[in-house]
Amino acid sequence: MKGSILLIEDDASLLQYLQLHLSSNGYSVTAFSSPSEALKAIPKIDIQLILTDVKMPEMSGDEVLNHVKTHHPTIGLIMMTGFGSIEHGVNAIQKGAFDYITKPFLGPEILARINRFFKLRNQGTIEFAQHTFEGPKGLDNEATPKNNSKQKSATKQTVDIKLVGNHPKIAALIDALPQIAQNNAPVLIQGESGVGKEVFASLIHYNSDRADKPYVKINCANLPSELVESTLFGHIKGSFTGAINDAKGAFDEADGGTLLLDEITEIELGVQAKLLRVLQEKEFRAVGSQHAKKVDVRIIATSNRNIGKSIKEGQFRSDLFYRLNVFPLIIPPLRERSSDILALSTYFVDKFALEYGMGEKELTTDVLTYLSKQQWHGNVRELNNVIQRGVLMSGNSKNITFEHIQNSLFSNLELSDELDSDAELPLIPIEEMELKLIKQALERTNGNQKEAAELLGISDRTIRNKLKKLRLDDFDE
Repeated sequence: MKGSILLIEDDASLLQYLQLHLSSNGYSVTAFSSPSEALKAIPKIDIQLILTDVKMPEMSGDEVLNHVKTHHPTIGLIMMTGFGSIEHGVNAIQKGAFDYITKPFLGPEILARINRFFKLRNQGTIEFAQHTFEGPKGLDNEATPKNNSKQKSATKQTVDIKLVGNHPKIAALIDALPQIAQNNAPVLIQGESGVGKEVFASLIHYNSDRADKPYVKINCANLPSELVESTLFGHIKGSFTGAINDAKGAFDEADGGTLLLDEITEIELGVQAKLLRVLQEKEFRAVGSQHAKKVDVRIIATSNRNIGKSIKEGQFRSDLFYRLNVFPLIIPPLRERSSDILALSTYFVDKFALEYGMGEKELTTDVLTYLSKQQWHGNVRELNNVIQRGVLMSGNSKNITFEHIQNSLFSNLELSDELDSDAELPLIPIEEMELKLIKQALERTNGNQKEAAELLGISDRTIRNKLKKLRLDDFDE
């Protein structure tokens, strides 16, 4: 037996599936649909890990976590939720959860998380990686934790993040990393979606003297407009409808460390002015508060837009741009560094084979040839997804073939053939490409935005924002 697991899930079909899946992979599983009954059973059985849903009618996963950490602190806990957010994931890990995974997930994915827990438990080291909160979606070329042995509370935190490639532009970024990391000046990282902006931002933080301090990530594109200010600066009780308690914002949480503002150009102008004030004066006010609070936060901002165009169109403040633009970095798209495709592909094969416990694997020659000839308009993220799919579909086979990565089961959304693959794409057509992809996805799903968002690998909120911004009214909500 590899280990003992207590499973808490009110969805009967998922409960049954997980119990069967984990049992068939060598774990002793005790399953409950009732969290209160599960907690009563803990003293009577030998449990090493709890796998619990977050939203349950009888008791929340957060309440389960609080009970376990109070009464059974040596038991690990992984939370599952279909309503995940970075903030909730951060809070769960800070309160003692080992990991946090969003639904829907693949069987091998949850198994890999569980395997990792027991591996570290058996080694006597429980390891937390801050980028784990975000799950598999949206990762560019991040690796598993390594590199940092600094202590934070009683937790040993180790992080291994790599920007893979030997292209001169990538080599130059890596060479400049020590100088960029070892200071407190703002950094602005530009590049298309999926090139690895967040990866390089993480490298900056974990190679700085703030590495053992908080690293808070905010995706500005996914924030509801009415909650942007509260998310960044916090709020006090009664400051607006629904503010039933005081709440800390990202600046408060990141005090002493680093705050990543991903896709900063998506923030509305009014909030941009307040961001500028924080950068200038090193202080902020929570929503509804009359008192300013001093803060020590290093800002890293990213954008996939042409910021010059956004400034000319009045969508981004030029004074905020110049305040952020101390270290302006540009990460090139994958089509401009095709020499790195082989190294990236090999890296991803090894990463996912290890993560899913599938043994040694390699890409066949025809697959490598195919990959090297693609334009990769989704950049490293797109390549990451293709390799992940190939690893999973290859099953027990050592070789990953063309059929594994281009299985007819899957629908591929391709960019229009009108795009000239040999031409250098200007910055402006990014919106046009997004429009083409969204139209194709909506046509395939008969106008269903939620299904279209799933096809594109983005949230339905993001697709609504894109539709509003692009003024695409041909399809119903």
